Amino acid sequence: MKKSFPFEYEAYIAGTAFLNRREKGAYVDLLCFQADKADKGKGHLTFQDIQDVLNGDFDCWEKLKSKFIEENGLYYNKKLESVKRGKQKKTEGEIEIDRLLIISSLNKKKMGFYNDCKPYLGKYPKEMLRRFYDYWTETNRSGTKLRYELQQTFEIGKRLATWASKDKEFKSSQPKTHLEMLKLTEKNPSIWSEYNMIKENGKAIYIHK
Repeated sequence: MKKSFPFEYEAYIAGTAFLNRREKGAYVDLLCFQADKADKGKGHLTFQDIQDVLNGDFDCWEKLKSKFIEENGLYYNKKLESVKRGKQKKTEGEIEIDRLLIISSLNKKKMGFYNDCKPYLGKYPKEMLRRFYDYWTETNRSGTKLRYELQQTFEIGKRLATWASKDKEFKSSQPKTHLEMLKLTEKNPSIWSEYNMIKENGKAIYIHK
């Protein structure tokens, strides 16, 4: 199996701008040697390793040593170390803590959305607001976000107006004029029994029972 490690060339260019070409070559050699030792489970570089790798170019070490961390007489490049180790697997306890934090965050956002809906109770029926709330606070497949968070824009007042215009139960509960009732009669002849008629400004208005 071929051995390798990710090479972030943009970061490399920026981080080695103060080095000449010989020093850059020496730096890459040290990184490769560190990676090889890591693959073999032999730990970090000893000072003797550095001398052996650089050999006749050991004078480069004066500039390169700032790229390495020394611990207990051993040297390593922090970035390469993290790349070779990769992300350590979380314990079951850590996973459970993350899960509880996500649940807590979702519950707070749901409560915030619920409170944002409250001012519209006088304008829209409670049942319609509940349907609206249940729909927009549904979580995504990964269980990390609510539906409304996935929208590019979300103005609750405008969303509610659009919802109300499409909500069949809400529309059926709205007062009807005599002409609207006649149109509804074509599909449902018994609809008159579902409404009470009142007078408003001298005109007949039909309210759903």
